[in-house]
Amino acid sequence: MCQNDIFADMKTMYDIQILYSKAHRALQYALSLTYGTYEETLKLLSSFGYMLEQQNPGTINDLQCNEDGRFLYFFMSLSASLIGFKRCMRPVIALDGTHLKGRFGVQCLLQLHKIGTNRCIQLLLGTVTQKTTFYESGFWIA
Repeated sequence: MCQNDIFADMKTMYDIQILYSKAHRALQYALSLTYGTYEETLKLLSSFGYMLEQQNPGTINDLQCNEDGRFLYFFMSLSASLIGFKRCMRPVIALDGTHLKGRFGVQCLLQLHKIGTNRCIQLLLGTVTQKTTFYESGFWIA
């Protein structure tokens, strides 16, 4: 569902014409009720990392914020991926980043490795702000 759907539904169902900006605000409000806000999700990220380490011994994660408490990056590497990497030690075959939708302007980074059976395993998964450079994040260090 997008703003255009809300705009069209209001016109069709109630014969009311609303502004596009009002449809956008209504959609954002509905999404925040359904999934929570970005701020609430960020507050849960540290406890997610803690529980991930408790349930998967050997898992590594790192959450960094700046001096003002603003999000910089979050990385995680599951223990199974680390064990597979240490046993096979293959070169990095893919390092990719993609922009995520949202008002905070973050990127998701993924590092893949090729293992002995010619399959790819994910070694690292990270989320960084666009202001954090690739080398500042430490993501390239396996």
